[in-house]
Amino acid sequence: MSSLANTPPCVRDIVRWPYFLTVDARVGVAVELLHTSPYRCVPVVSYGRLVGLVTEASLTAFLLTAPAEPLERRRWLEAGVDQVTTPVTAAVSPDLPLPELIRALDEQHRDVLPVLAPDGSYLGLVGRMDLARELLRPLSLPQLGGMATPVGVYLTTGNLRAGASLGALVLTGSCFFVVQGTLLILLSSLEYALPPVAVPIPVRETFDLLLTTSLSLFGFLGVIRLTPLAGYHAAEHQVVNAIEHHVPLLPELVGAQSRVHPRCGTNFAAAIFLLGLGGAFQPLFGNGAYLLAVILVLSYWRTLGAWFQEKLTTRPATQAQLVQGIAAAKELLAKHSATASPPPSPLQRLWFSGLPQILLGYLLGLGLLWGLARLIPPLGVALAPHWEALLSL
Repeated sequence: MSSLANTPPCVRDIVRWPYFLTVDARVGVAVELLHTSPYRCVPVVSYGRLVGLVTEASLTAFLLTAPAEPLERRRWLEAGVDQVTTPVTAAVSPDLPLPELIRALDEQHRDVLPVLAPDGSYLGLVGRMDLARELLRPLSLPQLGGMATPVGVYLTTGNLRAGASLGALVLTGSCFFVVQGTLLILLSSLEYALPPVAVPIPVRETFDLLLTTSLSLFGFLGVIRLTPLAGYHAAEHQVVNAIEHHVPLLPELVGAQSRVHPRCGTNFAAAIFLLGLGGAFQPLFGNGAYLLAVILVLSYWRTLGAWFQEKLTTRPATQAQLVQGIAAAKELLAKHSATASPPPSPLQRLWFSGLPQILLGYLLGLGLLWGLARLIPPLGVALAPHWEALLSL
């Protein structure tokens, strides 16, 4: 057994990196961060160095001197955080054994101390609560899921939901059908319009399949990016990232989160696209093309999915979209805190995922188009050459 296994636990094993303030932050942000901080203080950091701490005492002392008039008091929240920052008088090393940490906390009469590396760089905070983290950790949300709709962000825990309604998910499915159906009709028309070229049949088949696969996917994602759906998709990812990384739900902080999320369904679309390349090149390379496609999927599906999310399926959310996403997140958090619900069953998780509602909207779009084609003969005649493509959606 390695000697490392006998190394006593030290501060490095339990140190945490809570959200910090920069020196140019305002007091209003410090108030929100302090409200959510498990340490009742917020570090102020500049270029990796700890400048000081904002504590309940320093913040309260500053706010008690604010004018009584509401507008003037609000202006005080716009003051720089340096007005409420207190200097650091004690810190601990990451290599300090845990029994020594208890002694240091007692000697300093503190519940929390900053952790500094030997070169003085800031590594995080550690406190008494970290010694019993599993017992004292707040009830955490189960894995979050979500969907973007044309009218807002939908969030779920698998048995609770918040934000956009189930009807909005049905509308999303219908919108998907309209976009994808229009693109496939255009592609089908383009196929008939392409002039015959004297090339080997396998080359022609590969070209047709590549064209159809690429244009249908990139066209669909490109159109989605032009709609409000892309902004709400960004807001959905950003609020989920904020919750999962314990970032306070403030528009300016949520808006700084990544628009990419590793559990996004766009990753699945990227995998399907890479597999589709195997089918496209099968006429030229035979079944070896499928083997190459599988290798590409296993190696690059998340990388390509992240690129799709960044460039195609999301765009920077507007302030209104961020605010709606934050409202959905707060609603879900409130429901979760008020409800002691058991883990969801597989059927519950499927229903609350939003996928059945989107599929219903998709089928409603297809059914409506079929009904119109029956009621309006000229429309039926125009769509007749394209029904095979539409039914393959």
